[in-house]
Amino acid sequence: MRNTLVCTVGTSLFESNLKRLSENSPECPKNWQSIKTHFDSGNWNELAKELLNVDPSNRTCGAEINTIEEAKKKKWLELKNLIFLVSDTEAGKNTGYVLKKYYEGRPDLKLEQVDFEVIEQLQDEKPKNFKIHGLRNLVRKVGDLIQRFGNEYIAIDATGGYKAQIAVAVLIGQALDIPVYYKHEKFSEIIDFPPLPISLDYDILGRNSDILTDFERGKSYSRSEIDNFDEKLRVFLTEIEIDNEPVFELNAIGQLYLTSFRLRYPKVVSLKTLSDNERKEPTFGNDHHYPIGFKEFVEKVWRENKWIKTCRSLSYHGQQAIKGIGFTVKTEENKNIIVGTYQDKNNFGARFQVVLSDESSENLNWAADQLNQKYR
Repeated sequence: MRNTLVCTVGTSLFESNLKRLSENSPECPKNWQSIKTHFDSGNWNELAKELLNVDPSNRTCGAEINTIEEAKKKKWLELKNLIFLVSDTEAGKNTGYVLKKYYEGRPDLKLEQVDFEVIEQLQDEKPKNFKIHGLRNLVRKVGDLIQRFGNEYIAIDATGGYKAQIAVAVLIGQALDIPVYYKHEKFSEIIDFPPLPISLDYDILGRNSDILTDFERGKSYSRSEIDNFDEKLRVFLTEIEIDNEPVFELNAIGQLYLTSFRLRYPKVVSLKTLSDNERKEPTFGNDHHYPIGFKEFVEKVWRENKWIKTCRSLSYHGQQAIKGIGFTVKTEENKNIIVGTYQDKNNFGARFQVVLSDESSENLNWAADQLNQKYR
């Protein structure tokens, strides 16, 4: 049963409700003057205490409290943990603090944990940062919470927040098999967005694992810097024009794609730790003109990852295309393999194959992603 509710949070409690609160407000509570006084003075602890004296289904309490009050009555939820995801603004942080104090003052719910998390750069003063970084950080944070509490125990309440924030929260649920709930102020009850029976093509990750690792770390690439650009990457990238040339950066959908893969495949069961008898030291061809440190690097990769069976050097064809350390899944002689690249300080590069004990597509994609995160 779901026991953890992750809630996107807006500022409607402050901006739409409490800032305008008066005796003429809809469903105005009897203690409205005390509520307004504490709000205007920024006394958040006392404000939370006053809200505890209001029926939680009262509109004054805001969309988040209203929705949670209805959700906790549902059979699918045995509420134990509440995590609020707030914007990187003063109003967002203050709203999160009030909600935390409010629910800490609700002993009737018997909650084990109440907290709020600030989503860095999720703010509207710098739209580019919101789009590129804020929404991606939202995906990362939900991914962290799923790892902490468990996929099967989490539900998402996407009622509050920016419209784009709500939309991304719905996408997260769709991609990660998590139910998402929403309540519009005109709805009489909450509605759900059940997970869709869809599957993502993670072979795109395997083929482009090196550059996706760079994008995730905040690097941008111009179109001319990307060799053999995979058009299937476009949906994961934001394109802007600088000096009349397209420049790409990872967007929220790209972050969701990477996060969903890692949550689905935290470890591939069939790639077990191999014994010494099952492994073979790396082999190299007769050409002794390898880049400086190449053999040492290949041996390091093999030695540090016990699920690698062996490594072997590959031919030098297309040496000019080698740019640093990276790992991708490529098709060689009608078979998919992991190809690693290495380049020394003199820009001299070489390739090698990483051989796994089980080379299914899931294993190859997982290994390429793991190796890029570790060595690129």
